[in-house]
Amino acid sequence: MTRPRTRPSPSPAETPAEPRPIAGRARTIALFAVLVGLLLDLLDIVIVNVALPTIQEDIGASSANMQWMVGGYTLAFATMLVTGGRLGDIYGRKRMFLIGMTGFAAASLVAGIAVAPEQMIVARFVQGGMGALMVPQVLSILQVMYPPNDRGRAFSALSVVFAVGTVGGPVVGALLTASNVGGLTWRTIFLVNLPIAVACLLITAKLVPESRGESAQRLDVKGAVLVGLGMLLLVFPLIQGPEQGWPAWTFVSLAASVLAFAALVAVQRRRTVSPLIPMSLFSHRSFRGGLAVSLLFMSGVMPFFLVNTLYLQFGQGFSVIKAGLIGVLWGFAVPLFTAISARRITPKLGRLGLQLGLVMLIAAMVILITVVHRFDTATPWALAPGLILGGAGMGMTFAPLLTYTLNDVPLDSAGAASGVFNTVQQMGAAIGIALSSMVFFLVLGAQSPAVGDDLRATVKEELTARGLPVATVDAAAGNARACFGGRIEVANPIADLDPCRAVSAQSGAADPGVADLHDKLQFLANRTAYQQTTERALLFQILVFTLAIAASFLLPRRVQQQG
Repeated sequence: MTRPRTRPSPSPAETPAEPRPIAGRARTIALFAVLVGLLLDLLDIVIVNVALPTIQEDIGASSANMQWMVGGYTLAFATMLVTGGRLGDIYGRKRMFLIGMTGFAAASLVAGIAVAPEQMIVARFVQGGMGALMVPQVLSILQVMYPPNDRGRAFSALSVVFAVGTVGGPVVGALLTASNVGGLTWRTIFLVNLPIAVACLLITAKLVPESRGESAQRLDVKGAVLVGLGMLLLVFPLIQGPEQGWPAWTFVSLAASVLAFAALVAVQRRRTVSPLIPMSLFSHRSFRGGLAVSLLFMSGVMPFFLVNTLYLQFGQGFSVIKAGLIGVLWGFAVPLFTAISARRITPKLGRLGLQLGLVMLIAAMVILITVVHRFDTATPWALAPGLILGGAGMGMTFAPLLTYTLNDVPLDSAGAASGVFNTVQQMGAAIGIALSSMVFFLVLGAQSPAVGDDLRATVKEELTARGLPVATVDAAAGNARACFGGRIEVANPIADLDPCRAVSAQSGAADPGVADLHDKLQFLANRTAYQQTTERALLFQILVFTLAIAASFLLPRRVQQQG
């Protein structure tokens, strides 16, 4: 008699934890907790920017230190995202979210009490790495908690969080720093994370269901090394290149990143057991097309906020808070049109609804170019139509983009898919910001000589009319132009440079009003240069959004809901 064969019991890593049912108010609270965790990460990517001058003065940071306080977070975050998502598939998405949130809070504490630049840089690297463990789990958890026909609402809420984190970061940072709670100044932007993180941890631990991938057995170390190396070779030169004038090593690194990603694809194709990135994901047309559109969408949206900040703060002389509050016009429209898109437009129009959002973004850029060209002094009322339309277009695009990209992904690979999706977004943002900033400052450099010549002529005319000696007038006019050119070169419209001080020193004795006149003319020349540059730089966004529309035809016409 043949003895029946018994199948060996699978290991815990092979057996997915069956998510316990969750619905109603409990599910809403759980959704809120994980989205707030995501918001903390998004805010901390950009919130430190506005506090850098205060941090520099307080702990004696050099310009290189400050660059790494910003770039270190981005670098660690980008290189760890895919691995973080796969770790969730293997060991549990809820578990990795809790670990990431705990580490993120601990790093925030270290950053908040840092007394040396090195401490801050290490804390920012750890924050980025912990964020990479936490963020991919959010999309996976939403996919577990919400059935396909109900994910539109969850993705709408997710879009709101992305909008608030993207637009609100500088405003929140400025308000927290300026409020100087308890005399902590900039430290508040990190320490405020602690009570919020504790609340998120408690709610997540109690309410969020655990889940993991059925076929995810162990981490693909070779794949993790290759994806981390590829992202490092890509992101590092994009961070350092603009600051260092794009030396040769940056292009070598970018070329090497292509080789690293090619090696990753080759390794993943040959691996059949628990690959880091299951190649089966790319068999879904919606996933492939969604990644292409996401790359281009983020390459256009994220640089816009940089260009808008440069225009308002450097060109118009607005404070950080004033510029940030104007940007809220964009952020206000995003959640409204995200909800409209998810509930009304995408179900009826499918892919066409997403394309309509991209067209709205292009129209917004055209309106803003027109406003910048026609109005020397920017006002919220003049900028409002373009900013609101742009926010509406972002909301119309982002929610269906999430739905399309992740709809066909099996829960078994949700973490890996989420990691890839977030990584592609980070790649798009990094590439877009690098290219856009390069375009902006190249155009600014090309525009400034003509503006500087006009400034020199105007200073010469004004000082001659005041009856100053010819030699004094010529010297002051030459220094005024040199002052303008120097400030453009260092991207600081109020930099205290030697030529700037020389104007007042040369002519102040003869006419004390020259200093005020010089400041006024410098401001007007700087405003003109940034106006002309912004008009041309926004064409980059139009080009990228146009390419995103072309890429959107890779998507199916309709999302096929998976039961």
